[in-house]
Amino acid sequence: MKTATTTGPLAHFIARLQTAEIVSEPFPHFYLENVFPADFYQTLRDHLPASEVYQNLFEVTDYKLDHFRHRDQRDLHNEWTSSLPPSLKTFWDSFNEWFLGAELAQAVLESFGGYFETPFEPGDVSVESQLIRHRAGYFLGPHSDLYTKLVVLLIYLAPDESATHLGTSLYRPKDPDFRCPNSRHYPFEDFIQVVTAPYRPNSLLAFLRSDISFHGVEPLSQEDVANTAGRDLIQYVLHDKKARTEQLRAKKLAAKEGYE
Repeated sequence: MKTATTTGPLAHFIARLQTAEIVSEPFPHFYLENVFPADFYQTLRDHLPASEVYQNLFEVTDYKLDHFRHRDQRDLHNEWTSSLPPSLKTFWDSFNEWFLGAELAQAVLESFGGYFETPFEPGDVSVESQLIRHRAGYFLGPHSDLYTKLVVLLIYLAPDESATHLGTSLYRPKDPDFRCPNSRHYPFEDFIQVVTAPYRPNSLLAFLRSDISFHGVEPLSQEDVANTAGRDLIQYVLHDKKARTEQLRAKKLAAKEGYE
């Protein structure tokens, strides 16, 4: 692959991805620490937007799960910074430029390169990313994720080491033949919790999406987030571009027909 052209956060992030050692159980995944340069990570933490910049997931999604009331997020598309104060806009515009770009997408693809049944090139994928903030009362039952996703990175923005238990958990269904081709959420009691990625500062969990990539978040208590604004992270997703385009087109058409 091409070598990153800067010595900044992109080069550092790609270099960390190149050290990844994939664990195959319960499905292909890896965990990395120090994914941003230390000074950049602190700068990123210092530039997290105020809560009012985020959108409440329950209000903006048509998937009405009550616990989504405790999840706020902001899509990191190219227009999202227009309402930010100048001091934040400059940082996030610069971040978007490399974080959502083709060079990082290629590196993420290559980190799981041997695991794809059909090889993908950067032009075959689309990148979607969100800033996410979970508050007390939030949980996420085991689910396999939307079928258009190829790879998911969950980048933890913890302020310190005090809440390592708040990481994302990976599960194995108690029924060994169980599969799920969509993003339906299931009860915790139907699954075995295999591992929980530590919610540490400047770390990430990456996994390959499949019909058995069951993952979730155990319920967050008030005590869990008492000393922070919430459980902060960045979600970075590579989609199968063709499948995602078709899925969004079908969703838009269904919404239009619902109003006619």
